Amino acid sequence: MKEAIGSIPLYTFIIIFIVVTFAFLSATLMYYKAFKVNSHIAYALEEFEGYNVESQQEINRILGTLGYRNGGNTDCGDRTNMTKISTSEVLYPICIYESGQKNRYFNYGIVTYIYLDVPLIGGTFKVPIYTESERIFKFSS
Repeated sequence: MKEAIGSIPLYTFIIIFIVVTFAFLSATLMYYKAFKVNSHIAYALEEFEGYNVESQQEINRILGTLGYRNGGNTDCGDRTNMTKISTSEVLYPICIYESGQKNRYFNYGIVTYIYLDVPLIGGTFKVPIYTESERIFKFSS
């Protein structure tokens, strides 16, 4: 018995291992990109002290430079204790939620998406990534 395992099962095992490894690597990189987008949006909201015209322009600029996918629908659901803000001025499919004021501060919830294009199936999957900003203090009453 020269070979303990045949060449065809060995090649199949190697191909499956390579596909799983590259799928895991690409999913990690896409999650990193989505988290990076969320943190830049949160920074813009914190820098301009809320969601206003200046933060909208900064969000559009940031998403354009980071290569975030343009277009698509933003079918965001409701979040517990959060109010959805209209993001029609932002050119990209994101959702921003604002929490109620608690002890003179508020924070934002941000939803961006990872798009998975699967060429064999011919479809695109959209996976939401949710993060929250730091506390933003409201100095005026």
